[in-house]
Amino acid sequence: MGDSFLIRARHRLSIKSLPFKSIVKFLITFPLILLVCYLPVTYMAYKGYKEKAASVDYWNVILLEFDPSIRGEIYRLIQTFPTGLTDKEEAQLTDLICAESRKYGCDPELVLALIIVESSFYSKATSSKGAKGLMQLRPDVAKVLAKEVGIAWDEEKAIYDPGVNIQLGLYYLSQLILQFKDLKVALAAYNFGPTYIRERIELGMALPTGYADKVLRKYRRLSQERYKEHGEPL
Repeated sequence: MGDSFLIRARHRLSIKSLPFKSIVKFLITFPLILLVCYLPVTYMAYKGYKEKAASVDYWNVILLEFDPSIRGEIYRLIQTFPTGLTDKEEAQLTDLICAESRKYGCDPELVLALIIVESSFYSKATSSKGAKGLMQLRPDVAKVLAKEVGIAWDEEKAIYDPGVNIQLGLYYLSQLILQFKDLKVALAAYNFGPTYIRERIELGMALPTGYADKVLRKYRRLSQERYKEHGEPL
């Protein structure tokens, strides 16, 4: 009888202890499950915030006020390149870069960096893919841009015309910046085409950064040279 009593007591104790063990196990494992599930989400949100914060710096490049004193420096810089233009045309090109930069609220030194990377200021430059002129526009793209801007289009004359090329190129860049809200992405779209970049974004694929990095390195170098010369930031 004593043995049967002990057996029943142990049985009751084990039954009563089951809920307690389950609760303890749940309290231990549930926070771990939450941590495993939400840690990647939290990391991605933080990463997105950091990327957005970084893009603000690039966006501010576009919002800088135009500095009229930079005109002489732009002209002197252009004269260091074999442009294929006369001195008068180089002076007109300088005025146009200043005017179009101010029109679109863009730092002219960013425009200079883009042109240097694209064509080294050679007005007759033609790429292996058929892009032409100072800002290396493809004729089919330039034709559409000319219609949007309201410029009469004559491909053979207009595409190599420094004035037309700069107007269309800066308009194109400004539209890409407004579309993608990020200068690095806009520069990638300028180089690879907005359709290609948009498709990669939609598929969650990494974007090519080499071209944008090259332009921005050149831009920073121009800014640093100006800072060293004048002792003032842009």
